[in-house]
Amino acid sequence: MDIEYLKERYLKLTKICAETDYADKKSVQKNNSAVNEMYKILDLISESENQIEIQKFAELLNVEKSRTNLWVATQMLEKLNVDQKTEKRALNIIKSVANGSGADAMGFQSWLSEYKIRN
Repeated sequence: MDIEYLKERYLKLTKICAETDYADKKSVQKNNSAVNEMYKILDLISESENQIEIQKFAELLNVEKSRTNLWVATQMLEKLNVDQKTEKRALNIIKSVANGSGADAMGFQSWLSEYKIRN
């Protein structure tokens, strides 16, 4: 598995999600396909359980463009066994959104509550 290729592909997918026009059915379908592919990438990484690859992928937590860091934070915590430092960093990204206002904040407050229950 080429982790650099997977990272580049993931970046392209988050861009698709960031450009979604929710009033356009085709755009929403494209978004949904992108999210499904993002989860498939995480599944591939999860299968190998290679901590070096996981840490390489975690570098995407630094990418704020297209909310890549937020996508990575939530999906990594859902799908991968990450070290405590990476978990803390990911949770901080999610908490920063949850502490805001609006629908995103409410959604991530709920996500954090569910995460606490599971962990």
